[in-house]
Amino acid sequence: MSQPIITVSYTLWLLTNMGNEVGGKLLVDSYTFDPNLSQGDVVHIQEWKVGVETDYKLQNQPFSFEARVMEIEKVVVRHHSFLVNIILESPDRETISQLIEALRDNNPEQFPKEV
Repeated sequence: MSQPIITVSYTLWLLTNMGNEVGGKLLVDSYTFDPNLSQGDVVHIQEWKVGVETDYKLQNQPFSFEARVMEIEKVVVRHHSFLVNIILESPDRETISQLIEALRDNNPEQFPKEV
């Protein structure tokens, strides 16, 4: 009897929860190795670059902020993979709001504005 192939993936998700939006999150990064984070740990997100339009050209705007591990969700996809979703939340609401706006400006179909 053959053993199922199991892959383990780790993803960092940033809660957005901006305005009327509830449960929104953005993918920060994904790994094939255990980043060894626990609930309550603080991570520093450095230079998250988002393309923004200026008067002259498109350029990258970097965003840096702290986030705390709020929850670790473990998901089993039977006979396929094991997913570890690490949920982060940042107390820096101003920077997160600016990051969301920059993403919305360049990707309105993926990040519709709230009505």
